[in-house]
Amino acid sequence: MKVLRTWNLDGKLNMSLDVVLSECAEEPILRFYTWAKPTLSLGRHQKRVDLDFEYLKRKDFDCVVRPTGGRAVLHWEELTYSIIIPANHELYKKTVLERYLLISECICTALESLGYNVNLEKTKHSANTPACFDSPSIYELTIDGKKIVGSAQMKTEKAILQHGSIILKPHLKEYARLLKINMNALENRMSGLYEYKYIDIGKLCLALENEFEKLLGKAVNLVMSNELFLKAWQRRDEFIWLGS
Repeated sequence: MKVLRTWNLDGKLNMSLDVVLSECAEEPILRFYTWAKPTLSLGRHQKRVDLDFEYLKRKDFDCVVRPTGGRAVLHWEELTYSIIIPANHELYKKTVLERYLLISECICTALESLGYNVNLEKTKHSANTPACFDSPSIYELTIDGKKIVGSAQMKTEKAILQHGSIILKPHLKEYARLLKINMNALENRMSGLYEYKYIDIGKLCLALENEFEKLLGKAVNLVMSNELFLKAWQRRDEFIWLGS
């Protein structure tokens, strides 16, 4: 398993880098990253979602479309992970739910090792808003019934790409305002790790890496080449939100 950490890249570059990595991966890749500024990412089928665009501009937030599915996530004081599983790996042959379960079990165990009382949801909860954290899907993670990790996948002939957002501090007011939904409803449905105890992001990454080694093999740092970075840079515009 190759491991890559990239901090504070802009939203479009974060998305294009994951796609470029998924197209050339020969072994599993685990990437941890953050965002240059608060960014709303929409699932690839959400391109026509009704946003408060004036509020988005006034707050100087970014907005991108993910290559993966799922619903909208506000990336702000959270840790994003991506996992790439190439077609030659045994996990590629498993079903979507089997992969979700295996990956979520790794995250769950890592969070438990850090002192969080995490629950792995076994049923899918209904949701009627464009917000990812409005409700947990099957095999997503909660604390006290509140969702703290959201994930989404895509599959190509070359690889599986799974995105995930691990919330550190939920910005409920801004998240709800951007998506024109009720903040009070969100307050009872999502939370973040800082609500329970502070965790250093480096320590969080290390705990996750240790668990994913058991699933994906020994961790080796991935050094990003100039060629790889350039390919990702050239494809940034593929992830622009068309409503912007």
